[in-house]
Amino acid sequence: MPSFSVTAAATAGFGVIGRKPLAVVGWGLALIVALALPALLCVAAMGPDFMTLFQAAAAQSGGEPDPELLNRMMRMQSGMMALNMLYWLWSSFVTAVLCAAVFRAVLSPEQSAWAYLRVGSRELWLTLLMLVEQVLAMIVVFVVVLLVAVLTAIAGFGGGENGVVAAIVTGSAGAIVAGAVLAWLALRLSLALPMTFVDNQFRLFESWGLTKGHVWKLLGVALLMVLCVLVLEILAGGVVFGLLVAFAGSLAAVSGPVDADTLFNQASMQSLRALWPFIAGVAVLMAVFGAVLQALFYAPWAAVHRALTQQP
Repeated sequence: MPSFSVTAAATAGFGVIGRKPLAVVGWGLALIVALALPALLCVAAMGPDFMTLFQAAAAQSGGEPDPELLNRMMRMQSGMMALNMLYWLWSSFVTAVLCAAVFRAVLSPEQSAWAYLRVGSRELWLTLLMLVEQVLAMIVVFVVVLLVAVLTAIAGFGGGENGVVAAIVTGSAGAIVAGAVLAWLALRLSLALPMTFVDNQFRLFESWGLTKGHVWKLLGVALLMVLCVLVLEILAGGVVFGLLVAFAGSLAAVSGPVDADTLFNQASMQSLRALWPFIAGVAVLMAVFGAVLQALFYAPWAAVHRALTQQP
């Protein structure tokens, strides 16, 4: 029966980073161009309208609400909902492209052109799979949480004098069982992404058969991978904190001590403009770190799929 090494699979992302560090940098730049810049442009475009509405709302405080102001707020809210939906679809597509690049780096390392980035049928199938998985996850989580809440309420009302204790015990036990069931389902379907990439077709429940008998090892892969990610995030958090301290010192050196009341005055904004290369550098580093996390998260499942299907 095909099997796999837990440690080798969980650390497959480090192998990708070590072999192709420039590809990881390319993924970070792709994240900036494809996700960060559109978000910043939306904020820049809608920011003045938000400020105008907030100022108008503050001026209306304590008086009769202005119907025109309410209409403008409703229109903006509708526009934001539409933008959020579009951004969700777009971000899922970008994530699928990066996921395919990581899979390609693991399964087809010779196809290294353009940092393994492609836009084709595989990326579109992965996008569809990710959207379906997110929707199904929300539905399943909602049903499970609702079921636990109902059982907890029944135990509380039917427990008489010990109703509070019964509700706490039932809710805690239900949460533990629900978490275990959700984790088990996620592990059984964890190879849907690499299966979809390799077969170039939509695959979801086909993962069920491939993961049969390997749940505990897959759990080990997931736990070890999460541990590695947590350690890296702690280290990155320390680096970011140090950069923020350095940034605050630089800002104080340029414009003097800065407090909350003067943070957004003209002098401070001039200081920020003077330090924009520093801020841009931090943004690039954070994007590359995000690409590293993408590699660490997706590479293990490609390695597991390769081992279980005995691919070269």
